Amino acid sequence: MYRFFINRPVTTFMFMMSFLVLGYYAYINIPVDRFPDVDFPMVTVSTVYEGASAELVDATVTRVIEEDLSRVSGVDAIISKSYAGLSSITVVFDLDKDVNVAAQEVRDVAQRVFRRLPRGVDPPSVRKINTSLAPIMAVLIHGDVDYDVVSFFADKVVKREFERLKGVGEVHTGGFRDRVLWIRLDPERMLVRNVTAGEILEAVRKNHVEVPAGTAYGENREYVLRLLGKFNSPEELADLILRDDLRLGDVARVEFSYEEVRNAVRFNLKSAVALIVYKESKANTVETASRIWEKIEELRRIAPKGVNIDVNYDASVFIKRSVRDALHEIAIGSLLTALTVFLFLGSVRFTLIPVSAIPVSILGTVFVLYVTGNSLNTMSLLALAVAVGIVIDDAIVVLESIYRRNEEGLKGIQAAERGTRTVIFALLTSTASLVVIFIPVLFLRGPTGTFFGVFTLTLITAIALSFIVSISFTPMLAARLVSLQRKNLFMRTYERFEAIFDRALGWALNHKLLVLGFSLSTVFLGFQMAGLTKKEFFPLVDEGRFVIRFETPLGSSFDFTNRKAREIEEILMRNPYVLRYGMAVGEGLISPTVNGGMFFVTLKDRGERPHQGVVMNMVREEIAKLRDVRASVDVPSVVGAHGSRQTDVQFVVRGDSLQELARIARSLRLFLEESGGYTDIDTDIRVNQPEIRIRIDRRKLGDLGVSVEEVGLTLNAMFGKLWVGTYEVGSESYDIYMKAEEDFLRTYENLRRIYVRSRSGELVPLSSLVSYELVSGYTVVNRYNRQYALTLFANLKSKSLGEAVEEIESFLRDILPPGYTFEPAGQTREFQRAFRGLGIALLIAVIGVYMVLASLFESLLHPFTVLLTLPLALSGVFGLLFLTGTSLSVPSYFGIILLVGIVARDSVLFIERILQLRREGAEVREAIMKARKERLRPILMTTLTIVFALLPAALGVTEGSELRQPLAVAVIGGLLSALPLSLFVLPVVYELFESVKRAYRT
Repeated sequence: MYRFFINRPVTTFMFMMSFLVLGYYAYINIPVDRFPDVDFPMVTVSTVYEGASAELVDATVTRVIEEDLSRVSGVDAIISKSYAGLSSITVVFDLDKDVNVAAQEVRDVAQRVFRRLPRGVDPPSVRKINTSLAPIMAVLIHGDVDYDVVSFFADKVVKREFERLKGVGEVHTGGFRDRVLWIRLDPERMLVRNVTAGEILEAVRKNHVEVPAGTAYGENREYVLRLLGKFNSPEELADLILRDDLRLGDVARVEFSYEEVRNAVRFNLKSAVALIVYKESKANTVETASRIWEKIEELRRIAPKGVNIDVNYDASVFIKRSVRDALHEIAIGSLLTALTVFLFLGSVRFTLIPVSAIPVSILGTVFVLYVTGNSLNTMSLLALAVAVGIVIDDAIVVLESIYRRNEEGLKGIQAAERGTRTVIFALLTSTASLVVIFIPVLFLRGPTGTFFGVFTLTLITAIALSFIVSISFTPMLAARLVSLQRKNLFMRTYERFEAIFDRALGWALNHKLLVLGFSLSTVFLGFQMAGLTKKEFFPLVDEGRFVIRFETPLGSSFDFTNRKAREIEEILMRNPYVLRYGMAVGEGLISPTVNGGMFFVTLKDRGERPHQGVVMNMVREEIAKLRDVRASVDVPSVVGAHGSRQTDVQFVVRGDSLQELARIARSLRLFLEESGGYTDIDTDIRVNQPEIRIRIDRRKLGDLGVSVEEVGLTLNAMFGKLWVGTYEVGSESYDIYMKAEEDFLRTYENLRRIYVRSRSGELVPLSSLVSYELVSGYTVVNRYNRQYALTLFANLKSKSLGEAVEEIESFLRDILPPGYTFEPAGQTREFQRAFRGLGIALLIAVIGVYMVLASLFESLLHPFTVLLTLPLALSGVFGLLFLTGTSLSVPSYFGIILLVGIVARDSVLFIERILQLRREGAEVREAIMKARKERLRPILMTTLTIVFALLPAALGVTEGSELRQPLAVAVIGGLLSALPLSLFVLPVVYELFESVKRAYRT
């Protein structure tokens, strides 16, 4: 095939141009995003049980629904949380489960089980979750005007305009208080006027109705009858006659107002309304954010006077910077690669031949990414940066072989054909060995598999295209451009280096044991450093943003929690590196209870501040000084489990007793605090929620003719928020709620001032029918796979993730009673899964390379010669990781897998030529020395081109480089150690094997 391309220059040129044209088209149209989509099929079931405690919700709602959900096919995990008045169940399905099918099956379960739930429970709400969709923008609307103006503009104008934009999936709101029609009961007047809450509720519901009334018939027409029985104003409702001498307004205040203040959103100390924007699946983050910005500019022009629209967070900013810097790294790496080639070849014309493989292979790969529906993201760009050094290798090998044929006297097309034929087998072998190492990665599951599946596709495509270019475009150009030239200073220096290397190699071949002993010592030292290298899942990426989660003691009021939030705000406002922040406190957007909240902090540009981790520690230390505040300072995770809260360390403990789990939670916190090296230690067990338990005296209730339902209804109408109906104003519908006046609610002692109607018609104090007990209850009841559970959260301060996992697992094994189990969760689970999966992938990759080499060499022994260089490379990996303080993480582990192929590739060039010379009749030593002479320069060039291509990423000075740096450091460290050692060890081992073979035959 290569002869066709060499002899058809115009056809070959057009063939290469097609890659460039299609690749450029793909480049200007391909979506740009931060990461590949990491999506678990997940469905949530939310069920409201107004007024019920967390334990009652768990017993009567959550467990009932869980039982039926467990029978749905493909369920991986069922995670539930029962709060006061709310059951939230998340069903995680296997990755191959279609999320639409899963959602429908869960909907069927919810409809079926609803009939078995207690009266007063709302129908379950079922919703699909796309875990790949983190918020792309947080927009805050605020101003020095009435709340009515801000909330109406945010909800009825801004939110609706955002939802119409292409690429926008959902818009979540925070800081809103819905308008409602309140019926505020006055217990004192109710007692005086001899009326109960149940009687008021019954009167309102019977008189506030709109029902169909049948059909009336005329001579030629039919008329639908509709009874318009709903009240049209608060005043009309207040005039509702309860008895002959009693109106609703006499015992209650009726007003059209807002819900009670149970949450707040602020932006840099200013009260605001938040709109959190999520994109649609597969939508382009950058383009979607751009459309939102355009719409914001339009809305700013029509906003009411005094209303401002600010953006607290925009994901596209970091994405654009990260992509820009990654492209700069690729460009710089390409220039350094070209300079390396120029130094070896000594000619701009010669340099352009292999360098031309870079744009063809890179743009061709972008085209493949585009047609396969992938985006240009951190992982695909990292693969392209690696590819720059690899794709030029094949062209260098071909060009160097052709140039050597020129030195032997062949010219033009004849030299191109002979030079290509000499190395094509080695190219095929090395390309196959590179491709085969990535095949196991394609079968990795979970977020790691998704992340590096894109990386693998990108790299395999680039490698395949580079092989095509090297046997087509490169020999075609070389046949017409390569000729002998005068040697420059570098080339003369290289010849002196070759002479020195000749003598050194001869010495090594005569001192095999010494060479092997030194190599083994190097390997031993490198693996010692591996034990000292810290291990983590993914390195901390400095995006210039972090979150602060905080809680006040259980039972704290909203006002108290809000005051503590302002203390945290003051800390942020004093910090010189904080650019802006948005925060939400109380029920709603962030927390299901009033005693929690979250801050979303954006930092100044990297040039104006230290690393994000330093700023986080500063804030962490200041918050730790506050009283009655428990807080954690976290970063948004790169990948994790199921979109939940992400910290460095997470473990789930399961058992049958909430009390025992609470004891274990206390032991875990104490252990981690005493061990040191941890921060932001927390569990999701919340025990000391003040709770008043009301126990009924059934005998007294029976004697007086009072039902338990009436007691519960009365209490809910007074202290809860009892839904009565809806109230229409124009095209809008608002809820009607019943509750006692705020003054009555300020003390629970007023429970004794509530009355119910007896069978005889008299008002009876509720306190005579029930007893009260003040206890500590649960704010939330957590379950995991139908067992009570607690989750441990912690961030790491001075420990590696590997050390922390081993330490915590050992502690849990010692303290857990029989029947209690634990398992890693979140990033800890993905860390273990990833390293286990990558370890297996590495083993399979080595076996795969061996099988390819054995097949191509037709030998079971010679592949071992190649693979013995891998420990030499690994010693360099661990050594450089340790010396640079880089962790052994998923990216660096993947660099090790990549290194297997690269090192095998370089070794194949050498061994294949030895075997070729041996088949031509050369002796072992003669074949080694001649193969060394022919292959030394291409091996040096290919190694150095990869090193220089990855050098910008290894320096780690650009946006988002934290993910690219570990892989680059691992590959560079491996190559720099494997190159000098394998140049001597490989010939020594080969000659040793041949000696053993000869001895065995004789």
